[in-house]
Amino acid sequence: MIGCTMKDQIATLLTDVLQNMGIPDGKPEVEVPEDASHGDYTSNVAMILAKTLKKAPMEIALQVKEAISSQLSAISQKNGDQYIHKSHQTSSASSASLDTLQAIDRVEVALPGFINIFLTEASLSSNLIELLKQKEVVKTGSAKRVMVEYAHPNTHKAFHIGHLRNITTGESIIRLLESQGNEVIRANYQGDVGMHIAKALYALLKLSAISDQLSAIKKVDIKSKVEFLGKAYAAGSKAFEEDAAAKEEIGEINKKIYAKDPAVYGLYRQTRQWSLDYFEAIYRRVGSRFDRYYFESEVYEPGKKLVRAGLEKGIFEESDGAIIFRGAKYGLHNRVFVTGEDNATYEGKELALSTMETAEHGKIDRLIHVVGPEQASFFQVTFKAEELLGIVKPGVQHHLIYGWVKLKHGKMSSRSGNVVLGEWLLDEAKKAIYSILDKSESKYTKGEQEEIAEKAAVAAVKYAFLKVGTTSEIAFDIKESVNFQGDSGPYLQYTYARARSVLRKAQDSSKQKVVSSKGKSSDFLTTNYQLPTTSLNHEERAVSRLLTYFPDVVAQAAAALSPSALCTYLFKLAQAYNLFYAKHQIIGSSDSSERSDQATLRLSLTAATAHVLKNGLYLLGIQTLEQM
Repeated sequence: MIGCTMKDQIATLLTDVLQNMGIPDGKPEVEVPEDASHGDYTSNVAMILAKTLKKAPMEIALQVKEAISSQLSAISQKNGDQYIHKSHQTSSASSASLDTLQAIDRVEVALPGFINIFLTEASLSSNLIELLKQKEVVKTGSAKRVMVEYAHPNTHKAFHIGHLRNITTGESIIRLLESQGNEVIRANYQGDVGMHIAKALYALLKLSAISDQLSAIKKVDIKSKVEFLGKAYAAGSKAFEEDAAAKEEIGEINKKIYAKDPAVYGLYRQTRQWSLDYFEAIYRRVGSRFDRYYFESEVYEPGKKLVRAGLEKGIFEESDGAIIFRGAKYGLHNRVFVTGEDNATYEGKELALSTMETAEHGKIDRLIHVVGPEQASFFQVTFKAEELLGIVKPGVQHHLIYGWVKLKHGKMSSRSGNVVLGEWLLDEAKKAIYSILDKSESKYTKGEQEEIAEKAAVAAVKYAFLKVGTTSEIAFDIKESVNFQGDSGPYLQYTYARARSVLRKAQDSSKQKVVSSKGKSSDFLTTNYQLPTTSLNHEERAVSRLLTYFPDVVAQAAAALSPSALCTYLFKLAQAYNLFYAKHQIIGSSDSSERSDQATLRLSLTAATAHVLKNGLYLLGIQTLEQM
């Protein structure tokens, strides 16, 4: 469990200092500077306050520096590296600030008024043990109930790479939110009615080239069944576009599906289940699960009733036989919620969906819809209509947009036709991983190769989606995504495996239980660790510094719904650790106390790095590997 992050603590300290200076409204923002020479944390609060206080930013920054420096002097003993007990401290700072002060080495000021704060080496080192004691990343505090609605595939259609990015994004957002103490409900709204299904059923019932294969297809595996459905949908779509009679008949089939007409409903239910079973296999493969599956078929009739009730209240109005929401009154688009044929549109169904979601799960503080950019206007209108109907309060719902995905190289097509299947992309990444393993000198068994290839392939695809901003479009590069030396999921997995290998070797050489087989840190590292008597070298400090930021980064990524911030951090940590690994001997050979102390420090750095990588990758929805 983690409480306030170091960034939070420093912000609290600065707030206390400003209040003591007679500035009660100061709201300091604390950031992590890219350049370590500018401190471990920095704040521009002096520049923000300059206009209000009518003082130069440097003057304010120097006052803050002097205030903190005087407190540091007041609580330090003559040797400068030990601190007196809190009960003997005379500083006017709060107890929370006193804890923070003990972690600060010095404060510097830089033009035009930055306050740069440097942590002590002792605090950086002791933070390693705190990280190792944390079994998981969960922040204490008041939990909120959040629903994340994601995935959203349509039955009888392909699960394409857009769906794969959707589910990858939603899964990571959920884990990040859970890490901050929130209760998260996983929802999946799947389209199981509509013209696309009528087109597929038309081919299955009426086109001999498709219908003649139906009996045989019922006996094959689920993947082949879904591929067959894709062909049926393509054939039905072609008939719909080219044959007026077929178009009319497809319309009738669509009505029969909604009416549950026995003439088509049995086949509809059977083929619908094929799709749902296939989706479940993909969900398992990428490590996602759902608490509630909602279906378009169950919100159709309730949606119409809600629209009619809203019509009576004056929220909706009639127009040419249809029922519309006059969004123009609110600066939005006008949209049809029930057609002139008395059919609920997607908008009308959305009202029923939100009603069910809120009714089934009680008070929901936040409802996040992970949906593509093409639905931005749709959600603006439905959110407003739902607020007016009293279904969801203003500010609760959020449309989290994710960008389109295309391939950087090659054609945008696969065996399914004109889309790239999500499973195809995972399989292509897996082939690329297998190729790398075949060229390596490592001698893995077939079972080990399969585990590495599968987990690394999922990591490659997920990380490639998550490392860029959620709204950014992606040109997916398979070669880049599986690069063990670049900014990739497999590179992070490889770094974790390297750290774990070091710890196993240390265990074998010292005959001490450094890390258990289940990956938990041992008593050797968490209770017998002593702070180093010598200074941290550049590489040791760089890794320690980054490890300190982990709770800060997770909190930031969760607040911003931005997994890319965590990806950037984990890549930097992996780079810093690999540089440290390359330049320094970790497992010492000398029995001297200094060497032993240094070896313990480096093993603790290694264990903490592995621990953070494992937890960080979990938050991205990526599994680790013990060997690569």
